[in-house]
Amino acid sequence: MPVGMVLVPAGIFVMGTSAGDRAGANVPRQNSDAQPQHTVLLPAFFIDKTEVTNAEYQRYCAATGYPPPPHWIKGVYAEGAANVPVTFINWWEASAYAAWVGKRLPTEAEWEKAARGTDGRTYPWGDDWDVARVVWNQEKPQAVGSKPAGASPFGALDMAGNVFEWVSDWYVAYPGAPRTFPEYGTIYKVTRGGGFSGFNSIARTYYRSVGRPSTRSEWIGFRCVKDIK
Repeated sequence: MPVGMVLVPAGIFVMGTSAGDRAGANVPRQNSDAQPQHTVLLPAFFIDKTEVTNAEYQRYCAATGYPPPPHWIKGVYAEGAANVPVTFINWWEASAYAAWVGKRLPTEAEWEKAARGTDGRTYPWGDDWDVARVVWNQEKPQAVGSKPAGASPFGALDMAGNVFEWVSDWYVAYPGAPRTFPEYGTIYKVTRGGGFSGFNSIARTYYRSVGRPSTRSEWIGFRCVKDIK
């Protein structure tokens, strides 16, 4: 087991949501972009237990000479924020970091399986919203792993709340989708996981959000996966 990662075993899982699910509304789309619910078969893989932190990203910048995130002061993250998810990282930079550590960004399917397990649960911990299990109602991201009771079935932390996370996929329709949207295609990359505040619907395991690959945001971080050879 690679240090700091958890195993997601091979097998089938349920991805997306059903046409009748309106409780987690992505207004005005009503989760149409996460339909239809379908099964996906994936090989086993490892995924980071937590999001990549400021301290980890700083080591990358020091080793490679890559510029630090633009909001760091003189190249240094805020005091006390070593274990907070690194943010203001665009998709290209997240991908480059992942490659540097011998990993990659997860696919959308890999991310969702790691978050919800194989029983189709709504949140990483189950089907009922529980604010005690998630970084929520905050003004900014918090330290990774601070809500261990919100772990996914495979032991991944902060897969709901704290920050959204880049995945590798473009924002495209699922097979057999009931609707199409003009945003589909190679304009936006998908982000997953919900942020540190907002409606709890955005923390659902199947909720899809998006950003242009060049987007930098306090709301978006990332974690990596590693193939099993």
